Amino acid sequence: MSIPSPSFLVRLGSRYMRLIEYFIPDRMRGDREAENQARMFLISHSLGPILGNAVPLAVLAFNATLRIDAIVLAVAITAFWVFPFLLKGGANYKLLVLTSVVDLNFCILWSCYYYGGVSSPTLPWLLIIPILSLFYVGGQRQLQPSLLAISAGAFAIFLATYNNFPPPAMNMPPFAVYGLGFVSTAAALAYVATMAIYYARIFDASIALETEVQRRRKAAEELREAIAEADRAGSAKAEFLARMSHEIKTPLNAVIGYSQLLREDGTDIPETAHQDINRIHDAGQYLLRLVNMVLDLSKLEAGRMQFDVRTHAIRDCVADAVEDKRSIIEANGNDIVVDVDRDLAEIETDRGRFRQVLAAVLENAGQHTLGGTVTVIVRRGTGADLSMVSISISDTGPGIDAAVLPTVFEMFHTTRDAAGGRFGGTGTNLTVVKRLCVAMGGDIVVHSLVGAGSTFTVRLPLHAGAASEVLQRAA
Repeated sequence: MSIPSPSFLVRLGSRYMRLIEYFIPDRMRGDREAENQARMFLISHSLGPILGNAVPLAVLAFNATLRIDAIVLAVAITAFWVFPFLLKGGANYKLLVLTSVVDLNFCILWSCYYYGGVSSPTLPWLLIIPILSLFYVGGQRQLQPSLLAISAGAFAIFLATYNNFPPPAMNMPPFAVYGLGFVSTAAALAYVATMAIYYARIFDASIALETEVQRRRKAAEELREAIAEADRAGSAKAEFLARMSHEIKTPLNAVIGYSQLLREDGTDIPETAHQDINRIHDAGQYLLRLVNMVLDLSKLEAGRMQFDVRTHAIRDCVADAVEDKRSIIEANGNDIVVDVDRDLAEIETDRGRFRQVLAAVLENAGQHTLGGTVTVIVRRGTGADLSMVSISISDTGPGIDAAVLPTVFEMFHTTRDAAGGRFGGTGTNLTVVKRLCVAMGGDIVVHSLVGAGSTFTVRLPLHAGAASEVLQRAA
């Protein structure tokens, strides 16, 4: 006789568990405790009839005559195979549990009645009832009184029937009684052991899951602490930058002021010194712009940026920004084309910040386009963006390399050196523009093709209420 290989047993066990999973109804999936109870219910009702039928088969084998009591017992035990199909078909799980316990009580007490009464060799199966009840209902206390009532009622009926209507004699020889006791006890032990092993696996899995949950909870707590620490460090950095920027602006304004005076009233200054004064003045202005950008960044990062939202004419706001940067654009031999949609009249926004955003993009386009055209097109959004205004600023410059394009609005990125010639040093200006647009409830995107030019598109809400809605959706 060959012994099944371990691989065969593994495959058999895997197929058996797939069959069990098939009978778990969809309504019980997703709830770990409900799924475990359903698996225990299905395992007991699929293996139970196989082990339980060992008793009537032993009675028939040892008695050598066909007994109606053994046939009834076999039918009642085999009826447990109906329960998985009922569960899969949508029957109420609690009702199935109660019905199953009733059937189990009947099978055990029936065998005890016909095969020895209180000294029956099938009496060990009585231990199965409370064990299975625990497996089936778990922590559902509302079913426990009903299960106890069923067991107590069944046992009371058994005692009354046994005392008032004595069972017929077994007419089995002693060796047959011993054999029946051995088979019954072995089957009961095998049944309990199978259920206990599976329950232990579920318990171990629950412990492992709880351990993993605790580990992840601890990791999440550490992450929250790290985020809080990073927020504190960011706030300290922003506060430091704001204070230092204000400290720097005081002497810087003096440098710019004196250089401006020397430029306006410098008749006694040699011509060669005028060039140096102009360099000092231009460098001071550039440094002042950098300081203001650092201040804006620190305010945006700290959430302290204030906006003076009022109603303004869109055409005037765009014209202010264009006129502010016209000299820079035309200095490189560029033409300016402005096209504002006539249907657009007013916008509720901070005029100064609106002008700052457009001016920064216009300056970028004018500085890096030679003998070309800078085009400004203002249109209302379409579709779901009717509450937005779209300002596209296009140039016919050299364009932006595809590798640099994703980092245009990022400060201190590894590819910033490659973009430095086009976007100016650290790229702080475009970083501020991006964050200002987001803070105002809009956005800015760029499309570019090397050799053909670039288009920066600024999208901003037309109304303050729309800005709030956009910010809420983004959050």
